Amino acid sequence: KQPTKLEEALNYYNRSIQPLLIVGCAGGTDALSGTASFHSVFPVVSCPPDGWNETCLKNPPGSSNAFCLRPDNVAKFAAQTFSHVNPVFKHILLASNEEKVLKLVKADKFH
Repeated sequence: KQPTKLEEALNYYNRSIQPLLIVGCAGGTDALSGTASFHSVFPVVSCPPDGWNETCLKNPPGSSNAFCLRPDNVAKFAAQTFSHVNPVFKHILLASNEEKVLKLVKADKFH
């Protein structure tokens, strides 16, 4: 509702020397993530609070936000985004994937 303030905030964060990920959580007609992804030099991911929201997916050219419907998937997306700069994230991701695969294999053996 206040695009000027959003643009000012993004201009500030665009000067960061630290890697960032912006998470947009807006319902209704989501202009937040599209506007943020247009003005940001960092990745933006949309996670609408009202469930499936196609407006996050129909932004105009030049808007490049990712979309995750579930907050836990946003967390994994963030970990994947930063795994190249933080080996702890990479280790956690690989261990989590291995644990999930082992559970699936174990479950298949019982069927």
